[in-house]
Order: sequence, then C-alpha cells, then structure tokens
Amino acid sequence: MQGQLICNGCRRVVQYRRGVAGVCCPGCNALTAVHPSPAAEMSELICSGCPTLLYYNRGASNVRCSRCSTLNSTRSANQMAHLTCGQCRTTLMYPPGASTVQCATCRYVNHARDARPQTVLVENPKTFDEKGKLVSNVVVGVTSWKR
Repeated sequence: MQGQLICNGCRRVVQYRRGVAGVCCPGCNALTAVHPSPAAEMSELICSGCPTLLYYNRGASNVRCSRCSTLNSTRSANQMAHLTCGQCRTTLMYPPGASTVQCATCRYVNHARDARPQTVLVENPKTFDEKGKLVSNVVVGVTSWKR
C-alpha cells in the first residue's frame, strides 16, 4: 500500500510505502517526515484535466494536479445538492444555489426546488456631482428565480 505526501523542499507530491518514518524526495533530496494520517482525514478524486487519482486533506477546498496543473474543486457529495431529472429520472448533482440544472443524459432543463433568492450588491466607484459633492453609485439586484 502506498501513501502520498508533499515534499518539504520542492513541494512535489512524493509517493512512499506505508509504514516508513521518512521519505527522501527524488527531485531535491530533501527528507520529509511521514506523519500517519487517519484515513478519515484524507480523501481522493480523479483530476478533471487528466485521469490521475489525487489524494488530499479533507479540509482543502481545492487541489492542484501535479501532472497537468489543473486546479480541482474538492466539493464533496455532502456539499452538493441532488435532484431527479423530470424527464428521464436520472439523479443529478449540482452546487447549492443553482437555479436550473441541465441533465447530461437527456438535456432536459430542471428547475432546482431549493434555489433561494439572491441579492447582488454592486458598488461602483464614487463620483462627483455638478455641485462637487461626492456621490455613491450603488445598485442592488434581487433574483427570485421564479419564471
């Protein structure tokens, strides 16, 4: 069984056999101590840019692939919302807050039932009016997703 860690010297991903106390990086020869990490603190995903299996700490929000440099989101299944396609009954997964979800199987556009209204506040740079007073330029938008 193998593990992975980040080299303390060059920040490369280095693989090692489980049970060793330290790993010498083949790239920079830096010695990095292996700290046993419970499996519950680690997770894995397939890189979206290439077929590489990536291991990462569960607290990370993103992980960069060492092979193709793609930045992968680590949003886990429990951070995703689910719905059943209204046309073909396929289970779809989508990020919370999305208003619609298009089915990859049948292309049907589903409305997300838990979409909440969003308020958008845009503050443009302040300007001067004709009297020389400083004026704020703020715009507020609210979407209800009800069509």
